[in-house]
Amino acid sequence: MESITNIYRMIRVRAKRLMMIAFLSLFLAPYSILYSQPTTEQQQQFTYYWYAAKQAIEQDRYADALALLEFCRLIQPDDGQTLSFLGIIYNGLGQTQRAIDTFRQAFEADPHDQWFRYYTALMETKTEEGTKEALRVLEKAYKVNPTDEDLMEQLKRLYIAGAQWKKALAMQNKIDKRKGYDGYSAITRYRIYAMWGKPRQAVAEVDRYLETDPTDLRFLLFRVELMETLEKAKAVKIKELYNAYEQVLILDPNNPMVLNNYAYHLATHGGDLKKAEQMSAITIQEDPNSPVYLDTYGWIMHLQGQEELALFYLNRALWHAKEETKAEIEHHLMQIKEEK
Repeated sequence: MESITNIYRMIRVRAKRLMMIAFLSLFLAPYSILYSQPTTEQQQQFTYYWYAAKQAIEQDRYADALALLEFCRLIQPDDGQTLSFLGIIYNGLGQTQRAIDTFRQAFEADPHDQWFRYYTALMETKTEEGTKEALRVLEKAYKVNPTDEDLMEQLKRLYIAGAQWKKALAMQNKIDKRKGYDGYSAITRYRIYAMWGKPRQAVAEVDRYLETDPTDLRFLLFRVELMETLEKAKAVKIKELYNAYEQVLILDPNNPMVLNNYAYHLATHGGDLKKAEQMSAITIQEDPNSPVYLDTYGWIMHLQGQEELALFYLNRALWHAKEETKAEIEHHLMQIKEEK
């Protein structure tokens, strides 16, 4: 019974639409599309129906809006906004591919203003081909509108997503020329270089921003992360990493992540074990069940010859650790047993 009701409802909607088309056809007959340019009266009718369609879309009356826009299209077949609204309707009706095709037509008619919906529809396909086409759309739109800052941002993000690092940096340079260099620009540059596998250049970008604001904790933490990467690769001296830790602790003396990492590096690089113990103890007070902090503290106890405490904290760390993080803790426990 419910399906029959739905069928009748669809028939009524289509009948209503056909009646509206018939009515508009008669009304617009004097304004034949044989004219190369719309007359003043045609333009007035176009504006009236266009806004009526816009209101219908806002009220989710897609069938009414579709009929109105189809006649707007008769008057101005290459109007980008009309085509874009038709795409919205098709999308609302679940006709995804037809919506994409119509957004494409809107973009081809007006690449200056109608790029966003076509780009968005392509990205929503979540396919490799859709993403490639979206990039082509943005690059074409940028050629005709090189001052659109939203367009520049979207294009930069797609370059980053596609690992096109040089193009991403070049676009960030153009954005900075228009908007000025700021923290957001610095973060973008830092992340591009970090993802590119160029930590030294990333450090240089972080240091560049810190010259303008040496107390920005975010960038000091970025610097710590990068220096840890460089130290692991033996690209910087351990004292440079310690200096990065100290700069953070001046502003945030109880930062558990920095305290833990600083303590662990001191312990594993022949540093001051008492200082390492004090810093590690603070992290356990902050989070007594963290397997990472417990592991660090237990290992420091072992290095100081306090084996019972070392085993206590390492076993406690193992108890709280997730399966994928147990390997290092188990390695520490095995080393202690082997040394006995």
